[in-house]
Amino acid sequence: MANGRIAARKQVSATNTLPEIGKIKIGEKAKNASGKEYPKSLDYFRATGNFAKSFTDINGDKPAMIPICFVSDNLEEVCNERYECWEGGKRWGFGDGTTFTVWNKDKGAYEENATKDHPLVKSLKWDQMLTLRFVVLNMPGILGYWSFTTKGKAVTIPSVVKAFDFVRERAQTIIGFPFNLMVEKKVGYNPGEVRNYPVVTLVPNFSQDAIDMVSNYLDQGGNINKITTAMIEQKKVLQIDVPKQEGQ
Repeated sequence: MANGRIAARKQVSATNTLPEIGKIKIGEKAKNASGKEYPKSLDYFRATGNFAKSFTDINGDKPAMIPICFVSDNLEEVCNERYECWEGGKRWGFGDGTTFTVWNKDKGAYEENATKDHPLVKSLKWDQMLTLRFVVLNMPGILGYWSFTTKGKAVTIPSVVKAFDFVRERAQTIIGFPFNLMVEKKVGYNPGEVRNYPVVTLVPNFSQDAIDMVSNYLDQGGNINKITTAMIEQKKVLQIDVPKQEGQ
């Protein structure tokens, strides 16, 4: 897999950007009355990593919305949709639905470019996953990615990908456009469906305040693409000034 998308939505681009500084989650480990741990879903975002306290200080203990933007057009880096197989804390394989990389126990190595009819591929249980990597706009000066990963294939993944692609396809870039990443609990009524479950949405936010927030964040990043506060007008065209390096 080379481009970060399930086969039906493949696109190609490449850019090098920032390091990952933390993860955003909508779940945590809780304990029942007997002290046994179990996964508990949340209706707010929880940060982990070295900058978790800074995130909480700015966004509060239980933020249901955070302002974000992407600073790369590389789908594998910023909006990576794929299949993965995890068991016993180990990743046994990953792929885009057409080709897979799977662990071959006999060879003691990963086997690449396996098709979906390969015996090892057919023997594994696959989860559809999406990972977003983004900067949090109300944390200027902390120049690094946060990542968010979800297995919500029924609602969250198609909704987030649709919003992401809507902007990227029309502007021919995703860099610098402000979004609100939001989470809320939904109630399921179908038989066999989880009663309460969190749904994450990605909402384009083209308000002047959000655009100013992008400019403020990037202005503190030195030689990162700087966005003008009037970048979205009429047809939503993005204007980008690329600073030249010294000696150019």
